[in-house]
Amino acid sequence: MKTNKEQLKDSLDRRLSFLDDVPSCRAKVMYRIAQKEEPVVMKKKLSVGLVFALVLVMVSVSALAAGLLLSSRVSASRLADQALEKHYGVTAEIQTFFFREETELPGGTVQVTYAGIGGLEYVLGTYTALIKDGKAEITWSHDGEDTSGGYDAEAWGLAQLRQMMADSLDQEKKDAFMKKAAEIGEKHGVTEDDAPSETNEKYYAQREANKTAALKARKLSEDEMIRIGREFIIGNYGLNEEQIARMELYTNSFEDEENCWYEMVDGKPCFQVEYLLYNDEYETGDMTKRTEMNGYYNVFVNVETGAVEEFEYNSSLAGQG
Repeated sequence: MKTNKEQLKDSLDRRLSFLDDVPSCRAKVMYRIAQKEEPVVMKKKLSVGLVFALVLVMVSVSALAAGLLLSSRVSASRLADQALEKHYGVTAEIQTFFFREETELPGGTVQVTYAGIGGLEYVLGTYTALIKDGKAEITWSHDGEDTSGGYDAEAWGLAQLRQMMADSLDQEKKDAFMKKAAEIGEKHGVTEDDAPSETNEKYYAQREANKTAALKARKLSEDEMIRIGREFIIGNYGLNEEQIARMELYTNSFEDEENCWYEMVDGKPCFQVEYLLYNDEYETGDMTKRTEMNGYYNVFVNVETGAVEEFEYNSSLAGQG
């Protein structure tokens, strides 16, 4: 079984595949860098009428449930996300400090875990949700421990997480709490090792083969899969009219690099649909302009069935945007 760090690297590799040093997208990205252009953001403005139409058709949870196919892993993750927020107050935005992993257990149970990323591994601990028959039971590895005292506590709960969200807007404050978390973790024998290097030709050759295999398995059009991804994002996160109007499609296949946004996810061929929601904080570096639910949204759509196989939201406040 892969470690938390390896799983996190795989997840980030998928989301940032257009930046890695593999044949897919390499030439296009390097050209844009040389020309000092933005990467492939498609800035399509929606008319007011279209926005209202999208709101009416897509926003409701019932529309999501009725109109989209969801894998068992995705269904379990959605229930676990709801339980995580209901019982511990950890919202989708706060989840940016965690890595989520789904594991199918015997008897139809799916285990969903949320582990603190990087140097936050010890202080944030691990939340574990067991999903069966449409119900979720969730626990925390620090249940019962004293979380008072801000960043001086050795177990960081909701109060610290909310403070981390605020402090993440200031680089100096973010560096301070990350350093504090690492110190506490080291005190308990947890150290942050460098991720194993996978820059060898064999690794990239396999990645390229997987991406090409996913592309060749495609039965749906990219436009249809983008529609599915967009509907899932809007419905799953309950985005409002104003937020929907600001959504920008990041996925954009290149003519000579068709497999750029294709991946194998849990052994299934998928197309990655990525949307950005932001003001201009990424261009200006002024994170105070960030508003609620800004960040990166990724949905991996099965190219054969149209089922949503995996989804991710990253508010970028944990430094992985």
